[in-house]
Amino acid sequence: MGADFFQVHPGDDCSLLIVVGDVSGKGLKAAMTVSAIVGALRGCTARTPAEVLVYLNRALYGQVSGFFTCCAALIESGGRVKIANAGHLPPYLNCEELTVPHGLPLGVAVENTDAEDTWHLGASDRLAFVSDGVVEARDPSGELYGFERTREISEQPAETIARTAQLFGQEDDINVLTVVRLPVMTEAAV
Repeated sequence: MGADFFQVHPGDDCSLLIVVGDVSGKGLKAAMTVSAIVGALRGCTARTPAEVLVYLNRALYGQVSGFFTCCAALIESGGRVKIANAGHLPPYLNCEELTVPHGLPLGVAVENTDAEDTWHLGASDRLAFVSDGVVEARDPSGELYGFERTREISEQPAETIARTAQLFGQEDDINVLTVVRLPVMTEAAV
């Protein structure tokens, strides 16, 4: 029973809302919290990342035990991406960790941040979301996989990132989601 989660919600306007997160704790309690988060997301009509995080905090504050980190991103069809973050690891864009505004994890305070920043995804750009299960993987000598290694491998497919962390010594839940913006095909190119 994992405490990491992700949801991908396509929009009618060809946008893509991505929500990734990590619940504090382990086992059945954490899995129940994940279930509550996923249920709340199904009822969320907001599309901007900041509004999604505010909605989740309001819907779940006092309703679940513990807290959860969460990063929400809205990728628009033209490549603009808006990101809001509540205590989760920031995503990587083409092997560079994005500097996103950090709010408190959700479930900690009645009100939460509504700050978000905007970037642009060009053709073939890769956006990678990871949970602390990657960064905190430990080898037998106790060395952490760490942020530098995570940054270096962030341009790989999600399966490769996850497998690398597992082989290094990952024991915590793990969540990796990568998005690659495909080049737009024109009729003349087809």
